[in-house]
Amino acid sequence: MRIVTWNCCRGPFEKKLAALESLAPDIAVLTEATRPSEETDQVLWFPSGASSLGIQVRASGEYKIERIAAADLPNCVVPVRVIGPRSFNLLAIWTWPAPSYIKAFMNGLTAYAGLLDSDETVVAGDFNGNPTFDKPGTRIKWSMAFARLQEAGLVSAYHHAHADHGHAVPWGSERHATHHFLRKPDRPFHIDFCFVPQAWATKALEVHVASGPEWISLSDHFPILVTTED
Repeated sequence: MRIVTWNCCRGPFEKKLAALESLAPDIAVLTEATRPSEETDQVLWFPSGASSLGIQVRASGEYKIERIAAADLPNCVVPVRVIGPRSFNLLAIWTWPAPSYIKAFMNGLTAYAGLLDSDETVVAGDFNGNPTFDKPGTRIKWSMAFARLQEAGLVSAYHHAHADHGHAVPWGSERHATHHFLRKPDRPFHIDFCFVPQAWATKALEVHVASGPEWISLSDHFPILVTTED
């Protein structure tokens, strides 16, 4: 099974969808995406409160998706049920200042604590944050949010797959950026993530950040591809 998360950036969606399809995802979380022409059991749409864009969750092949009852919060963290050869819950992420990136994320984790703790859940998308963003004196920190995910038995697929001699990549030491601010190569950040259940990480887990000129031309973010054993 392959999961892709990608902030595809505003602009003509057809080219972005063609690029996504070249990655052959079973499940895709597309953020900063346009509204689809219709929703189906393989396309769901969650509008943002910050712009006309939002989150598209897409499925293909044998996989279907359906909504889970949502909390009364901005669509920064949205719940989806994935049904297929491997069924699981998905929290799709695209944070914006509601009222801040980290507060929006933590509010979502609190609202969906039952999903995190009760069943296999994947948390994926554009977090717009990293524990290295934490500032002294800040009450709510990214390190706290990531610790909450770890308490729920989740691991960052990228950091696990790129571990060195069994030691996961430290936050802020990622070798592959997922975002370049203003598309400048000297402004790299790793702010897109896919957290998967620990049990998935004990099997074969491959993680790749798609990059190169063809992707830079489409977005200021790069897709993360997570491939797991069924």
